Amino acid sequence: MRPLTRRSFALGLAALAGCAVEEGEVHRRPPEPGNAVLRPWLTLAGGWRIDSASALQPQRPAGGRLNFVQPVGVAARNDVLLVADAGARVIWRYDRARDGIAPFTSFTGSVPEAGASLQLGNDFSAWVALPAEHFVVQYDLRGQPVRRWASTPDAPRPVAVVVPEDRSEVLVGDAATARVIVFDPLGRPREVLGGTRPGVLQSVAAMALGPKGLYVLDRVAQQVVVLDRRGLPLEVIGEHQLVQPRALAVDASGRVFVSDDMEQRIKVFRDGRLLASFGGQGNAPGRFGRIEALALDGNLLYVADSLNARVEVLLVSPPSMETPEPPR
Repeated sequence: MRPLTRRSFALGLAALAGCAVEEGEVHRRPPEPGNAVLRPWLTLAGGWRIDSASALQPQRPAGGRLNFVQPVGVAARNDVLLVADAGARVIWRYDRARDGIAPFTSFTGSVPEAGASLQLGNDFSAWVALPAEHFVVQYDLRGQPVRRWASTPDAPRPVAVVVPEDRSEVLVGDAATARVIVFDPLGRPREVLGGTRPGVLQSVAAMALGPKGLYVLDRVAQQVVVLDRRGLPLEVIGEHQLVQPRALAVDASGRVFVSDDMEQRIKVFRDGRLLASFGGQGNAPGRFGRIEALALDGNLLYVADSLNARVEVLLVSPPSMETPEPPR
Protein backbone atom coordinates (compact mmCIF):
# COMPACT_ATOMS: atom_id res chain seq x y z
CA MET A 1 0.00 0.00 0.00
CA ARG A 2 1.39 3.42 -0.92
CA PRO A 3 2.00 5.86 1.96
CA LEU A 4 -0.55 8.60 2.43
CA THR A 5 0.76 11.93 1.18
CA ARG A 6 -0.42 15.47 1.72
CA ARG A 7 -2.80 16.85 -0.88
CA SER A 8 -3.10 20.36 -2.25
CA PHE A 9 -5.90 22.68 -1.05
CA ALA A 10 -8.67 22.21 -3.11
CA LEU A 11 -25.90 24.33 5.07
CA GLY A 12 -27.88 23.27 4.94
CA LEU A 13 -29.92 24.70 7.81
CA ALA A 14 -32.48 22.31 9.20
CA ALA A 15 -34.43 20.20 6.75
CA LEU A 16 -37.18 22.72 7.38
CA ALA A 17 -36.68 26.03 5.63
CA GLY A 18 -35.10 28.73 7.76
CA CYS A 19 -36.55 32.22 7.99
CA ALA A 20 -35.15 35.69 8.53
CA VAL A 21 -36.92 38.95 9.33
CA GLU A 22 -35.80 41.98 7.36
CA GLU A 23 -37.58 45.34 7.09
CA GLY A 24 -40.84 43.92 8.37
CA GLU A 25 -41.02 41.05 5.90
CA VAL A 26 -40.43 37.35 6.47
CA HIS A 27 -38.13 35.70 3.93
CA ARG A 28 -37.91 31.94 3.88
CA ARG A 29 -34.65 30.27 2.93
CA PRO A 30 -35.17 27.05 0.93
CA PRO A 31 -33.46 23.96 2.30
CA GLU A 32 -30.10 23.14 0.73
CA PRO A 33 -29.54 19.71 -0.81
CA GLY A 34 -28.21 16.90 1.33
CA ASN A 35 -29.28 18.36 4.69
CA ALA A 36 -31.64 15.55 5.70
CA VAL A 37 -28.91 13.90 7.81
CA LEU A 38 -28.73 16.66 10.46
CA ARG A 39 -31.45 18.89 11.91
CA PRO A 40 -31.22 21.51 14.69
CA TRP A 41 -33.01 20.39 17.83
CA LEU A 42 -31.79 22.12 20.98
CA THR A 43 -29.39 24.85 22.09
CA LEU A 44 -27.68 24.52 25.48
CA ALA A 45 -26.15 27.72 26.87
CA GLY A 46 -25.93 26.55 30.49
CA GLY A 47 -28.31 25.38 33.22
CA TRP A 48 -29.64 25.83 36.73
CA ARG A 49 -26.97 25.53 39.38
CA ILE A 50 -26.98 22.18 41.21
CA ASP A 51 -25.00 21.41 44.33
CA SER A 52 -21.91 19.57 43.05
CA ALA A 53 -21.81 17.34 46.15
CA SER A 54 -25.17 15.82 45.24
CA ALA A 55 -25.28 16.34 41.49
CA LEU A 56 -25.98 12.66 40.89
CA GLN A 57 -29.30 12.65 42.79
CA PRO A 58 -32.57 14.35 41.81
CA GLN A 59 -32.83 17.69 43.51
CA ARG A 60 -34.12 21.21 43.19
CA PRO A 61 -31.78 23.86 41.73
CA ALA A 62 -29.47 25.29 44.37
CA GLY A 63 -29.05 28.67 42.71
CA GLY A 64 -29.50 30.73 39.57
CA ARG A 65 -28.47 30.07 36.00
CA LEU A 66 -24.87 29.29 35.07
CA ASN A 67 -23.81 29.92 31.49
CA PHE A 68 -21.05 28.38 29.48
CA VAL A 69 -18.21 30.78 28.71
CA GLN A 70 -16.03 29.03 26.13
CA PRO A 71 -16.98 25.38 25.61
CA VAL A 72 -14.16 23.56 23.83
CA GLY A 73 -15.06 19.92 24.50
CA VAL A 74 -18.14 17.77 25.02
CA ALA A 75 -18.95 14.16 25.87
CA ALA A 76 -22.43 12.66 26.22
CA ARG A 77 -24.16 9.55 27.50
CA ASN A 78 -27.93 9.37 27.87
CA ASP A 79 -29.01 12.67 29.48
CA VAL A 80 -25.61 13.45 31.00
CA LEU A 81 -23.07 15.75 29.36
CA LEU A 82 -19.57 16.80 30.30
CA VAL A 83 -18.63 20.19 28.88
CA ALA A 84 -15.02 21.41 29.04
CA ASP A 85 -15.19 25.18 29.45
CA ALA A 86 -11.85 26.89 28.77
CA GLY A 87 -13.27 30.28 29.75
CA ALA A 88 -14.53 29.13 33.16
CA ARG A 89 -11.57 26.71 33.57
CA VAL A 90 -13.93 23.95 34.65
CA ILE A 91 -15.52 20.80 33.27
CA TRP A 92 -19.26 21.04 33.85
CA ARG A 93 -21.55 18.09 34.46
CA TYR A 94 -24.86 18.91 32.79
CA ASP A 95 -28.09 16.95 33.30
CA ARG A 96 -30.22 17.57 30.21
CA ALA A 97 -33.39 16.08 31.73
CA ARG A 98 -33.29 18.54 34.67
CA ASP A 99 -31.51 21.41 32.88
CA GLY A 100 -29.11 21.32 35.83
CA ILE A 101 -25.38 22.06 35.91
CA ALA A 102 -22.62 21.54 38.46
CA PRO A 103 -18.81 21.67 38.40
CA PHE A 104 -17.32 18.24 37.70
CA THR A 105 -13.62 19.09 38.00
CA SER A 106 -11.20 21.88 37.19
CA PHE A 107 -9.95 22.18 33.61
CA THR A 108 -6.60 23.61 32.59
CA GLY A 109 -5.78 21.41 29.62
CA SER A 110 -6.93 23.56 26.71
CA VAL A 111 -4.32 24.62 24.14
CA PRO A 112 -4.62 26.95 21.13
CA GLU A 113 -6.02 25.50 17.90
CA ALA A 114 -7.30 22.34 19.57
CA GLY A 115 -10.61 21.43 21.17
CA ALA A 116 -10.71 19.25 24.25
CA SER A 117 -11.11 15.46 24.01
CA LEU A 118 -13.39 13.85 26.61
CA GLN A 119 -15.11 10.49 26.87
CA LEU A 120 -17.81 9.26 29.25
CA GLY A 121 -17.84 5.64 30.36
CA ASN A 122 -20.91 3.50 30.97
CA ASP A 123 -20.58 4.21 34.71
CA PHE A 124 -20.24 7.96 34.00
CA SER A 125 -16.56 8.03 34.81
CA ALA A 126 -14.58 10.14 32.35
CA TRP A 127 -11.30 10.27 30.45
CA VAL A 128 -9.88 13.68 29.55
CA ALA A 129 -6.86 14.53 27.40
CA LEU A 130 -4.80 17.36 28.91
CA PRO A 131 -2.13 18.36 26.37
CA ALA A 132 -0.91 21.31 28.44
CA GLU A 133 -0.23 18.92 31.32
CA HIS A 134 1.16 16.13 29.09
CA PHE A 135 -1.14 13.33 30.21
CA VAL A 136 -4.61 11.78 30.03
CA VAL A 137 -6.51 11.48 33.30
CA GLN A 138 -9.43 9.29 34.31
CA TYR A 139 -11.99 10.66 36.78
CA ASP A 140 -14.63 8.75 38.68
CA LEU A 141 -18.30 9.73 38.42
CA ARG A 142 -17.82 12.36 41.14
CA GLY A 143 -14.91 14.06 39.37
CA GLN A 144 -12.12 12.60 41.51
CA PRO A 145 -8.93 11.55 39.65
CA VAL A 146 -8.42 7.79 39.44
CA ARG A 147 -5.45 7.20 37.13
CA ARG A 148 -3.15 9.00 34.71
CA TRP A 149 -1.81 7.83 31.36
CA ALA A 150 1.48 9.44 30.35
CA SER A 151 4.47 8.62 28.16
CA THR A 152 6.71 11.62 27.61
CA PRO A 153 8.81 10.10 24.79
CA ASP A 154 5.81 8.87 22.78
CA ALA A 155 3.03 11.27 23.78
CA PRO A 156 4.31 14.64 25.03
CA ARG A 157 1.17 16.47 23.76
CA PRO A 158 -1.87 14.18 24.03
CA VAL A 159 -4.86 15.80 22.34
CA ALA A 160 -7.24 12.87 21.80
CA VAL A 161 -8.40 9.89 23.84
CA VAL A 162 -10.78 7.03 23.06
CA VAL A 163 -11.65 4.03 25.21
CA PRO A 164 -13.61 0.96 24.03
CA GLU A 165 -16.65 -0.06 26.05
CA ASP A 166 -14.81 -3.03 27.59
CA ARG A 167 -11.97 -0.73 28.73
CA SER A 168 -9.41 -3.24 27.55
CA GLU A 169 -7.13 -0.41 26.46
CA VAL A 170 -6.83 3.36 26.27
CA LEU A 171 -5.83 4.93 22.95
CA VAL A 172 -4.13 8.32 23.13
CA GLY A 173 -3.46 10.49 20.08
CA ASP A 174 -0.46 12.79 20.29
CA ALA A 175 -0.16 16.05 18.34
CA ALA A 176 3.61 16.38 18.72
CA THR A 177 4.58 12.96 17.34
CA ALA A 178 1.55 12.21 15.10
CA ARG A 179 1.23 8.85 16.81
CA VAL A 180 -1.43 6.88 18.63
CA ILE A 181 -0.22 5.26 21.84
CA VAL A 182 -2.06 2.19 23.09
CA PHE A 183 -2.02 1.87 26.88
CA ASP A 184 -3.13 -1.09 28.96
CA PRO A 185 -5.82 -0.56 31.64
CA LEU A 186 -3.15 0.04 34.29
CA GLY A 187 -1.64 2.97 32.42
CA ARG A 188 1.39 1.26 30.86
CA PRO A 189 2.21 1.98 27.17
CA ARG A 190 1.81 -1.20 25.14
CA GLU A 191 2.32 -0.25 21.49
CA VAL A 192 2.51 2.65 19.06
CA LEU A 193 0.31 3.05 15.99
CA GLY A 194 1.34 5.20 13.06
CA GLY A 195 4.93 5.68 14.18
CA THR A 196 6.69 2.83 12.42
CA ARG A 197 5.32 3.38 8.91
CA PRO A 198 6.33 6.85 7.61
CA GLY A 199 3.56 8.79 5.93
CA VAL A 200 0.59 7.08 7.60
CA LEU A 201 -0.22 10.14 9.72
CA GLN A 202 1.08 13.67 9.43
CA SER A 203 -0.84 14.93 12.46
CA VAL A 204 -3.43 13.88 15.03
CA ALA A 205 -6.21 16.34 15.90
CA ALA A 206 -9.11 14.08 16.98
CA MET A 207 -10.03 10.38 17.11
CA ALA A 208 -13.09 8.17 17.29
CA LEU A 209 -13.80 4.44 17.31
CA GLY A 210 -16.14 3.17 14.61
CA PRO A 211 -17.25 0.07 12.75
CA LYS A 212 -14.07 -0.16 10.64
CA GLY A 213 -11.52 0.62 13.32
CA LEU A 214 -9.87 3.75 14.68
CA TYR A 215 -10.73 6.95 12.82
CA VAL A 216 -8.01 9.60 13.08
CA LEU A 217 -8.46 13.20 11.96
CA ASP A 218 -5.24 14.30 10.24
CA ARG A 219 -5.57 18.09 10.14
CA VAL A 220 -2.31 18.67 8.25
CA ALA A 221 -3.19 16.18 5.48
CA GLN A 222 -6.81 17.44 5.50
CA GLN A 223 -8.37 14.00 5.77
CA VAL A 224 -9.58 11.25 8.08
CA VAL A 225 -7.53 8.04 8.11
CA VAL A 226 -9.06 4.77 9.27
CA LEU A 227 -6.54 2.47 10.96
CA ASP A 228 -6.95 -1.23 11.64
CA ARG A 229 -5.91 -2.89 14.87
CA ARG A 230 -2.28 -3.11 13.66
CA GLY A 231 -2.18 0.56 12.81
CA LEU A 232 -2.34 0.02 9.05
CA PRO A 233 -4.45 2.41 6.95
CA LEU A 234 -7.69 0.95 5.65
CA GLU A 235 -9.39 3.99 4.18
CA VAL A 236 -8.95 7.72 3.58
CA ILE A 237 -12.02 9.95 3.99
CA GLY A 238 -12.55 13.55 2.93
CA GLU A 239 -9.69 13.82 0.45
CA HIS A 240 -10.17 16.98 -1.66
CA GLN A 241 -13.29 17.81 0.41
CA LEU A 242 -11.84 19.02 3.72
CA VAL A 243 -9.91 22.27 4.08
CA GLN A 244 -9.45 22.96 7.80
CA PRO A 245 -10.90 19.94 9.63
CA ARG A 246 -11.05 20.22 13.41
CA ALA A 247 -13.54 17.87 15.12
CA LEU A 248 -14.62 14.28 14.47
CA ALA A 249 -17.37 11.82 15.39
CA VAL A 250 -18.43 8.44 13.95
CA ASP A 251 -21.80 6.73 14.41
CA ALA A 252 -22.63 3.03 14.64
CA SER A 253 -23.59 2.83 10.96
CA GLY A 254 -20.18 4.11 9.85
CA ARG A 255 -21.12 7.69 9.00
CA VAL A 256 -18.24 10.08 9.66
CA PHE A 257 -18.96 13.62 10.90
CA VAL A 258 -16.16 16.16 10.44
CA SER A 259 -16.27 19.88 11.20
CA ASP A 260 -14.46 22.21 8.81
CA ASP A 261 -13.24 25.60 10.00
CA MET A 262 -13.30 26.96 6.46
CA GLU A 263 -17.06 27.65 6.60
CA GLN A 264 -17.99 26.24 10.01
CA ARG A 265 -19.79 23.32 8.42
CA ILE A 266 -20.20 19.74 9.52
CA LYS A 267 -19.53 17.39 6.62
CA VAL A 268 -20.96 13.88 6.72
CA PHE A 269 -19.36 10.98 4.85
CA ARG A 270 -20.11 7.33 4.22
CA ASP A 271 -17.64 5.07 2.40
CA GLY A 272 -15.72 8.14 1.29
CA ARG A 273 -18.81 9.75 -0.25
CA LEU A 274 -20.09 13.13 0.90
CA LEU A 275 -23.66 12.77 2.17
CA ALA A 276 -24.27 16.24 3.59
CA SER A 277 -22.69 19.53 4.58
CA PHE A 278 -24.54 21.29 7.34
CA GLY A 279 -24.16 24.63 9.12
CA GLY A 280 -22.28 27.77 8.23
CA GLN A 281 -20.96 30.81 10.07
CA GLY A 282 -23.41 32.58 12.40
CA ASN A 283 -25.29 32.36 15.68
CA ALA A 284 -28.76 31.22 14.59
CA PRO A 285 -29.83 27.63 15.32
CA GLY A 286 -27.85 25.35 13.03
CA ARG A 287 -25.10 27.96 12.60
CA PHE A 288 -21.77 28.00 14.38
CA GLY A 289 -19.15 30.48 15.55
CA ARG A 290 -16.33 27.99 16.01
CA ILE A 291 -16.83 24.24 16.26
CA GLU A 292 -14.33 22.85 18.76
CA ALA A 293 -15.59 19.31 19.37
CA LEU A 294 -18.28 16.80 18.36
CA ALA A 295 -19.85 14.01 20.41
CA LEU A 296 -22.40 11.42 19.31
CA ASP A 297 -24.84 9.67 21.59
CA GLY A 298 -27.52 7.65 19.84
CA ASN A 299 -29.29 9.90 17.36
CA LEU A 300 -27.98 13.12 18.89
CA LEU A 301 -24.86 15.01 17.79
CA TYR A 302 -23.52 17.50 20.33
CA VAL A 303 -21.47 20.42 18.99
CA ALA A 304 -19.24 22.49 21.27
CA ASP A 305 -19.32 26.03 19.84
CA SER A 306 -16.76 28.17 21.67
CA LEU A 307 -17.45 31.57 20.07
CA ASN A 308 -21.21 31.30 20.58
CA ALA A 309 -20.69 30.00 24.14
CA ARG A 310 -23.08 27.09 23.72
CA VAL A 311 -23.54 23.45 22.85
CA GLU A 312 -25.78 22.83 19.86
CA VAL A 313 -27.72 19.55 19.80
CA LEU A 314 -28.53 18.16 16.36
CA LEU A 315 -30.86 15.30 15.46
CA VAL A 316 -29.16 12.66 13.32
CA SER A 317 -31.51 11.01 10.84
CA PRO A 318 -31.39 7.22 10.41
CA PRO A 319 -29.36 5.86 7.48
CA SER A 320 -32.56 5.08 5.57
CA MET A 321 -33.12 8.83 5.14
CA GLU A 322 -29.71 9.56 3.62
CA THR A 323 -29.68 11.63 0.45
CA PRO A 324 -26.22 12.01 -1.13
CA GLU A 325 -25.16 15.60 -1.73
CA PRO A 326 -24.84 16.31 -5.46
CA PRO A 327 -21.37 17.07 -6.87
CA ARG A 328 -20.33 20.70 -6.82
